[in-house]
Formats: sequence, C-alpha cells, structure tokens
Amino acid sequence: MPAVHFSFTLDAVLDSHIIRQLGTQPNLSALVRAALIAYFERPSHADLDVKLDTILEALRNVQVVKAGGCAPVQAEGSEPALARRGFESMKARFRKGATTD
Repeated sequence: MPAVHFSFTLDAVLDSHIIRQLGTQPNLSALVRAALIAYFERPSHADLDVKLDTILEALRNVQVVKAGGCAPVQAEGSEPALARRGFESMKARFRKGATTD
C-alpha cells in the first residue's frame, strides 16, 4: 500500500502525557488513524443541539399511564422550568466545547 507521510510536533511540557502514552504503543499508525477517524466522525455541536431539541420535544409528548387511562404530563410547550434549564445548560456546555476544539 502506498504511504503518505505527515509529521507533527508535540510540546515536551504541555504534551508530556501524550508523549508518554505514544511511547507505549506498538502501532502508532493504527492508533493515530483510529483517533483521527473518531475525531472526524464525531457529531458536530449543531447535530447535538438538534438531538437535544428532539429529545425535549419527545419529552413534551410523554404520557403518564394512570388508572383512568393516559393523560399528557403537561400542556404542549410548557415543560418544567427545571428541565428546560437543564437542557439549556447541556447545550451551553456543548457550545463551550466547540470553541475549544
């Protein structure tokens, strides 16, 4: 198989933990290949926002089974404030992570 060579530099102080781990790996090419594939195939923060919104919408439509039948937990669009704050907090963490990638 034809090979393409890339090189990169690690900071001896800031990346010392990476350097130690790389030194123990028997097949660096396979390790770097797997890490890069996982990195490039991960969902974007926009994708995660859409998934969170989809989950929130599904939760709005959850029905609780009671002795008398099914009834919506709450009226459409009026999710509990605590749940909404939780989802907003999770979205903020994902967005913050996007700025550090």
